[in-house]
Amino acid sequence: MDRADSTLVGQVVNKAFEVFQGDKSDTQRWCPLCGGFEQTGFNQYSVSPWRIVACANCDFVYLANPVTYRDLEVDQAWEANTQRENQRRQRERPVLNRLSKGTRFRLKLGPSKPNRFRIIFKQGRVLDVGCGTGNSLPSSIVPFGIEISRHLAKKADESFRKIGGRCVQADAISGIRQFADRHFNGILLHSFLEHETNPLPLLVEAQRVLDEKGVVYVRVPNFSSVNRRVMGHNWCGFRYPDHVNYFTSDTLRRMARLSGFDMHLLNWGNLIFDDNIKVVLKKAR
Repeated sequence: MDRADSTLVGQVVNKAFEVFQGDKSDTQRWCPLCGGFEQTGFNQYSVSPWRIVACANCDFVYLANPVTYRDLEVDQAWEANTQRENQRRQRERPVLNRLSKGTRFRLKLGPSKPNRFRIIFKQGRVLDVGCGTGNSLPSSIVPFGIEISRHLAKKADESFRKIGGRCVQADAISGIRQFADRHFNGILLHSFLEHETNPLPLLVEAQRVLDEKGVVYVRVPNFSSVNRRVMGHNWCGFRYPDHVNYFTSDTLRRMARLSGFDMHLLNWGNLIFDDNIKVVLKKAR
């Protein structure tokens, strides 16, 4: 990382908690990639009171006014917002919503999450950030988790402790800072970075706690997908206010590089048609 990049990362990390330690959900947000403050509105994708914007400096797309970490513990916890989001989708797009529910069997095709991740995480200690109830990791590893929802964290902790791990109830950055350098052989960020208000500082911390040969698996919604362009504001990747970052492969690669990772795209062959970006991050050499 050159001096300019190092300075940029320092600025973003220092800004990370300047705004969002309070209780107001309407506070203006810095760009999570470059720290810039100039924005261009995406009114066609915004749903009141949630404002989706693009950074005028680096084009990163994000939610300008996410809820606070404190709200995410109970009132705006994922399991609570999921019910509200389902109601919104049923109200605003009933036909598409019924079609989606009627074809949910497609989500169960192929290997389960634990079997899928067994290829990536073969053994050792693995940290699942935003672990929910803790059912994503294969049985071959020692599971650790971070979960901000009090209800879900309690369930995950009970499960992980039976096999030598544990779950920390905290926001992602506060939680990951509780672990020592190079503590983990792998880190799972499956459908998480889109939820994290401060993704760059989190990746910097992930780089710190990962051992030299470890890997990070990341899956995020793909803002550049054809489906988003076709579906517009009805795209499945929009969730209010759960999703606070909207990545393209370019912006994800830039963020990975700034945090000290090389990014290896897994679904490059059909990326333009895929609603998700799937990558493995390895420490830059």
